[in-house]
Amino acid sequence: MVVVTSKDSTCSLCGHAQPHQRLRHARGVRPAVAKFLLEKYPDRWNSAAVVCPDCLNRERLDHLLKDLVKDRGELSAIESEVAQKAVDHMAVAEQVDEEFQRSATRGQKIADSVARVGGSWGFVITFILILLSWIALNTMFLQRGAFDPYPYILLNLVLSCIAALQAPVIMMSQNRMSAYDRRKADQDFRVNLKAELEIESLHDKVDHLLHAQWEHLVEMQEVQIDLLNQIAEKRAKE
Repeated sequence: MVVVTSKDSTCSLCGHAQPHQRLRHARGVRPAVAKFLLEKYPDRWNSAAVVCPDCLNRERLDHLLKDLVKDRGELSAIESEVAQKAVDHMAVAEQVDEEFQRSATRGQKIADSVARVGGSWGFVITFILILLSWIALNTMFLQRGAFDPYPYILLNLVLSCIAALQAPVIMMSQNRMSAYDRRKADQDFRVNLKAELEIESLHDKVDHLLHAQWEHLVEMQEVQIDLLNQIAEKRAKE
């Protein structure tokens, strides 16, 4: 049971009693959202209506999703999630690098190390020196007692085994890097979409403030004109 005090008011949308300080008057709602509320609740929303923060945030999300559907067509789960966070003013940026490294298994870390070493100039130069030493040792220094004479069958076997093992390990690392790139692109899309929604919201708010200030200036000018007319009438009578 909700106890209504003299300082409470009723939300025009949900009908629940709320402290007067928490309610937003219709004049304080952005024109685009106010128009959406008037179309959705023609019997509840008017120029004297008040709305609680929960209803306003929910209706803002519905209005934002409606605009997104109009611009983009059917929304994905990511777009709906970002729209929800944009309305709630929640951050969508994440520490992708740190989380990605923490989630790596031991095998993935080994694959990354193999790919990092195998794709360096140090590995290439070292491997060339080992091949030249192998060939020189079996050709010039151990001519009669060579353990791998020409055509270096043992060397070919070792190279084939290394290539057969190194290739899938590097592919595992590349697949993991591809997953990281996809996750990074998804993160960039979320941030860019939220920034776009926030900028559109800021444009609407600035337009609303300018419109309210203009109305206030016009009202002040009318008051000043009335005062000047009264002063002119008094002087005319004198």
